[in-house]
Amino acid sequence: MWILYTLLSLLAIAAILALFAVLPGRQRDRAPFDRTLYAHRGLHSDDSRYPENSLIAFRLAREAGYGVELDVQLTADKQVVVFHDDTLLRMCGVNRRVDELTYEELQQLTLLDSQHRIPLLTDVLEVLNGAPVLCEFKAMRSYTDTSLCEIALPILRGYKGPFCVESFNPLMIRWFRKNAPDVIRGVLSKKFTEEDHLKPILGFALGALLTNCLSRPDFIAFLHTDRRQPMFRLCRLFRAMTVAWTLKSVDEIDACSADFDTFIFEGFLPKQEN
Repeated sequence: MWILYTLLSLLAIAAILALFAVLPGRQRDRAPFDRTLYAHRGLHSDDSRYPENSLIAFRLAREAGYGVELDVQLTADKQVVVFHDDTLLRMCGVNRRVDELTYEELQQLTLLDSQHRIPLLTDVLEVLNGAPVLCEFKAMRSYTDTSLCEIALPILRGYKGPFCVESFNPLMIRWFRKNAPDVIRGVLSKKFTEEDHLKPILGFALGALLTNCLSRPDFIAFLHTDRRQPMFRLCRLFRAMTVAWTLKSVDEIDACSADFDTFIFEGFLPKQEN
């Protein structure tokens, strides 16, 4: 019998520790972001007319009345640029990393053979002119390097519109918890698989939101098709704001509207609530 009691005790301790780990942050005012529709990397096309994360894509999103989701990285000379991928290959045809080139060198490249180039975050914010911004911080070279947070924060603070930050890297969101606790912060997550090339233990911890204890996020941005994951639903019970990524049709929004407060979309123009 003592073996059963021991096992039950261990399970109870494990459950309490998991509960502590996954708890989101305390509820705060999220009015500027609740039920907002965010255009994923701007209102972009798959061709050279309106490339993703380009100034024209962001201008179109602002003119349509949407918020925008965008990605920031550091160049070799520590400039904050807006770009998503690990390398420049898909968008610029060059198999180099953003942080291997200076901003001046990046300006010699174009996005998808267009006249558009990788923009500075300052230029993007000027174009957005007050539209809500969901800013994803990319950890490219080192998982523990949070210098991007320190450099980008003053730029975001100078923006005249509402902004919040998110990342797949909980250490970056932890940096905001410690150094800018007033900034609304969130974790990006999903059910990680072997295709994500993460160590199994790390993938499990990130997907189960067990790293929330590091960042105590205000919101959980989760892949909408993975919304049945138990720890995501637990965060929902704790009334954390939830953000769905990335929705590609009205039907997908309708299917998950009960599970999410805010939506990141691309490839169509969703109807906005009044």
